[in-house]
Amino acid sequence: MCEFCEKHGQGNRWYLNPDNYSEEMMEDPSRVKLIDEVTGHGIDYYVDFTSRVTNLAKWPVLGSLIKMAVKRMAPNQHGGQVVTLEDSLDIVSMASNFVLLPCACKKLVSHGDEMCCLNFGPVRDMQKAALPDGPMEEVTLAEAQAFLRQKDAEGRIHQVLYAKVPMPVCVCNCDLRWCTSFKQRFPYGIPEAVFKGHEVVALQDDLCDGCGGEAPCVERCGFGALAYDERMGKVSLDLAGCFGCGLCRAACEPGALGVAPRLEAPAAARSW
Repeated sequence: MCEFCEKHGQGNRWYLNPDNYSEEMMEDPSRVKLIDEVTGHGIDYYVDFTSRVTNLAKWPVLGSLIKMAVKRMAPNQHGGQVVTLEDSLDIVSMASNFVLLPCACKKLVSHGDEMCCLNFGPVRDMQKAALPDGPMEEVTLAEAQAFLRQKDAEGRIHQVLYAKVPMPVCVCNCDLRWCTSFKQRFPYGIPEAVFKGHEVVALQDDLCDGCGGEAPCVERCGFGALAYDERMGKVSLDLAGCFGCGLCRAACEPGALGVAPRLEAPAAARSW
């Protein structure tokens, strides 16, 4: 299990523990303050501030200090973990008060607005109070589930975001081209920005035919965990690089790809 699950999962994944969605979570003043700051300034402010601070991590000495600070502070801030479509659907089944909000990451990069952040819990009412005229779309549970399936088909990576561990408040459906969390993790080596998921890709070798060398699953994977092996005429796996999003499955026409528990894969078990 990941460290959050050991502390807050009660034998399950931290975001699948119903207690973490309870009203008692909002009895923590620091959590209320955090959500209020994010909604009050607008999430775009938060993303912009985080991006500017993270950019300092490229300097050797300063970067080491920033990484140490992030590791210590991350559980008390706004961060997340990659989840599969299945876990995303389980998450929303335990949540309520669903609203779609614009993706601040995309806005920061391209200045375009896209309602791809599925928020829930206290965010709806706090967003209304802080930004009554701001863009927000309320949706039902059925609409939230359909939205997640649609984004999965489009190849969007699902992340469950917390507002101070262990309270889930959002399933983000982002793209590596603009996702601030992944930009923090990859160029600057800050894994606490977004943790890998609880699954890794699984391959049924006898079903894989390499799709004639095209292998759309390889293109679908943004983490380099899949590659086409010309010698074998099949797809090969790099489990250590897999984030467990499961998006490659939809691109596999022969049905050779699935997911398996990370802890059952020795090459990836300790890689979060």
